[in-house]
Amino acid sequence: MQFKKLNISSYIINLLSIFRQRTFKGWGRKKTGLFALWCHEKFGGKLTLFEDGFIRSVGLGVDGSPSFSFVEDDVGIYYDATAPSKLENILNSYDFFADEKLMDDARRAMKLIVEHNVSKYNNYVQVESAFSAKYIITKDAPRVLVIAQTAGDASLKYGMLDEYTTDNMIDAALEENPHAKIYLKVHPDVLSGKKKSDIDIESAREKCIIIEENVNPISLLKHFSKVYTKTSQMGFEALLVGCECVCFGMPFYAGWGITTDKSTCQRRERKRTVEEVFAGAYILYTRYYNPYEKCDSNIFDVIKSITKVHQD
Repeated sequence: MQFKKLNISSYIINLLSIFRQRTFKGWGRKKTGLFALWCHEKFGGKLTLFEDGFIRSVGLGVDGSPSFSFVEDDVGIYYDATAPSKLENILNSYDFFADEKLMDDARRAMKLIVEHNVSKYNNYVQVESAFSAKYIITKDAPRVLVIAQTAGDASLKYGMLDEYTTDNMIDAALEENPHAKIYLKVHPDVLSGKKKSDIDIESAREKCIIIEENVNPISLLKHFSKVYTKTSQMGFEALLVGCECVCFGMPFYAGWGITTDKSTCQRRERKRTVEEVFAGAYILYTRYYNPYEKCDSNIFDVIKSITKVHQD
């Protein structure tokens, strides 16, 4: 099915739903989603919240690139750790051990993602020798990456950060890794000029090496052994590559025993593997769509399509 972001018409649809089928829909924790949630809490009925999937597009969402995936959540939304979500319920209750096909698919998809450097947005340049030389990415010292995000990111607002800042992460990385080189990755939306960063980049230069190019996250992460993040999806991509991940917030993949967490979420009761979290998030929770063929799709077709675009 084709999916478009809900706009002003969604308000009208939700208002009409009060008197009809009472099916309220909105976009995550944006205004349309909050309005749908208010209608649901006030009048009952069914709630559905939408958000971009974890493999979104070939290009930035802020540039209008068509989406390959989205999530539908009738409980909450995955980046809001202050309340339950469908994904959190899946990770708390699903019997992954009994579903051999799902886990085989998850491992296969993870391998393809790492092999072909498939990320959320896929308009990046790959890390090459010239890039490595520019940023002095050598093997003479451990390398630690701090991941900056955009100011006002909804995942920061709802990510149970306890007032942690990106500056706090840099300081922790320096203190906890005294013999390592510390790098800061600037968010692609900031590099494109569409949004502001969650940190004063100029002041951070005194503490670490700043990566200010729109480089592919997976190819970059292959050069690091450890990352620090607040709530970025890139932290989970780091786990796919094999990095240690320190979370200062509570993104969807934190609280399950696969990350070092500075925050806690009592609702997250199970210990999960990286493969299980991937299977829950990228396969069970996400729906895929091919915007070029205009038809429903799956994770393998999406990876193939993105890889083909890169090769062409």
